[in-house]
Amino acid sequence: MPEINIGDSLAHPLVRYRNHLEFNGYHVEEDHDLLLCRHHRKNNLIVKCIPNRGVLIRALYSCQPNINRVDLLEYVNELNSEFMFMRAYIHNPVNDLFLETFCEGEYDRTIFSIFLDNLEYDMELFGKNKLTREYLQ
Repeated sequence: MPEINIGDSLAHPLVRYRNHLEFNGYHVEEDHDLLLCRHHRKNNLIVKCIPNRGVLIRALYSCQPNINRVDLLEYVNELNSEFMFMRAYIHNPVNDLFLETFCEGEYDRTIFSIFLDNLEYDMELFGKNKLTREYLQ
């Protein structure tokens, strides 16, 4: 039986996610096991493959340096109480805000489309929060 030669781009575990995100208007760059996804109307995302598990989706934001730590943590708690699909946390020592979620299993076009809709639902809540514009740079 002849050996099938699969190119590196097809063998890469994130290639289907990359194609899907590009189809949805994201400009995608690869950086090792990450996809850096930028969009002019949606939040920028980082997609990381977790081998044999799925993909971790993360959005990063820089917080204003003068925000009181307790106030910032209360803001994060408020976000987490509103979110349905994501979780928010502060990454020390620079107090960056991380929003992340996980899509389990192999890539499936329908499931990943629903997943992106769910993610967008929480991102809308994030954008509407009264403190988001005040606390983030």
